[in-house]
Amino acid sequence: MPRRPDAQQLRLEVTPIRRPEQPRPRRATHPPTKLGPRLALSPGEAAGVLGVSRDYFDEHILPELRIIRRGRRILIPLTEIERWLERSAASATVVRRA
Repeated sequence: MPRRPDAQQLRLEVTPIRRPEQPRPRRATHPPTKLGPRLALSPGEAAGVLGVSRDYFDEHILPELRIIRRGRRILIPLTEIERWLERSAASATVVRRA
């Protein structure tokens, strides 16, 4: 003979769902300080400054630059980018035909 469930076992309780509270934005303990002009760029930033893609920069330009490595971080001094531009511009020749 099948067992009949007790009436209290079938009673469902519905509770309203509350939205999660919005996380509070973290406040900076100190205002950001401006240290001065940037002295070095990441490879992505350097590619953007030169107006080329990161792939092009990695393949054609980065091997010619002196860079700074600290762990996995790569920094390229702005003076090195300027030196590379001067050297590359001086070696390029434009041939125009009339």
